[in-house]
Amino acid sequence: MKRIILLILMSFLVREASAHKTFPIDSITKSAEVDFRLNYGFIMHHHFEMSGYRKHFPLFELSLQKQTYGRQAWQKYYNYPTIGVTALYSNIGNQDVLGDAYAIYPFISFPFNKSKISTFNLRMGAGLAYLTQKFHHIENPHNMYIGAHFNAVISLSVEYKQKISDRIKMSLFAGVTHFSNGCTTQPNRGINIFNAGLSASYLIDSHTTYKDIAKLKTNIKDEKRQINSHVFREFDPEFYLGLSYGVKRVEYDQRDHFSVYNLEFYAMERITNLSKFGIGMDLVYDATDVIVLGKYDNNLNKYSFAQLLKPGIGVAYELILGEMSFLFNVGYHPWGRDMSYGRIYNKFALKGNIGKSLYGKFTLNTHLGVADFIGFGIGVRL
Repeated sequence: MKRIILLILMSFLVREASAHKTFPIDSITKSAEVDFRLNYGFIMHHHFEMSGYRKHFPLFELSLQKQTYGRQAWQKYYNYPTIGVTALYSNIGNQDVLGDAYAIYPFISFPFNKSKISTFNLRMGAGLAYLTQKFHHIENPHNMYIGAHFNAVISLSVEYKQKISDRIKMSLFAGVTHFSNGCTTQPNRGINIFNAGLSASYLIDSHTTYKDIAKLKTNIKDEKRQINSHVFREFDPEFYLGLSYGVKRVEYDQRDHFSVYNLEFYAMERITNLSKFGIGMDLVYDATDVIVLGKYDNNLNKYSFAQLLKPGIGVAYELILGEMSFLFNVGYHPWGRDMSYGRIYNKFALKGNIGKSLYGKFTLNTHLGVADFIGFGIGVRL
């Protein structure tokens, strides 16, 4: 585990240093900070039976992070965010049932304002978690929330950061941490933690100079004027067509994983240079629908493949960060044979460009906070 964490940390640093033609050690350590976050939190009881668990418990996070300074256009546009990777530990309040949580995840912190003294930030990250306890029908029957040791972790928080000296910063923060395996194994009700605390960061080496700050302010103002006039003049959408694949289970004793396919189409319009808004359409085939419907109907042979498809339509927003982007989608299934998860669905995706026309995608599909499946896919910009 230590070697894996070290490799992830080093790959993050080398990626930042790759903007240089060479790799001197000062290009890696420059602007790098070590940050320690002390959290105190409690489980949000989205199921009644969770109310019996201990109310409060600590979380500890150690991060290696770097301040961006405008090497890419999106960094300047988003007010020079901080990027990094975090290692997390918590006992989740009940070690006998829920166990300990270990996680590592990359994150990005967007400042709402830019000041040399203090900033308000939105920090979000996602990665991999290992929970020491999981459900077992004999050894741990009360853990109805985690069905596998390996899970996804999602962290979202707001923070106020204050500069104390040239090398030290302190911050206050509050947020939510979520653990779930995306229904790859049952049970999977997930764990949601509300946490708040203090952090202290130490600057390892000197800061890099901000690039083109004065020019940036002028460019942003000009760009906003151009975009505002453009939006009302014409509609010039961009189209995406993609296919994602995932696996899931709906019962604890299932030995096999069942496939889920999601064909998607997006028509997106740029509302700023680095964000898009548009319409998303989905066509989902979920092989577990046969099992769910079988509980109520023993004659499933009357349903064809086409009849088990679930179409969906919704609105989407894309936040662009260089060659990567975050895509958020809220949709509605107008019909479908199995609507046990509900008709409203959400998609949270991380996209990465592959050349000029292709993109890869990692997606978490949920229904009003209840995880449905995790999908991996590829798509093309038409």
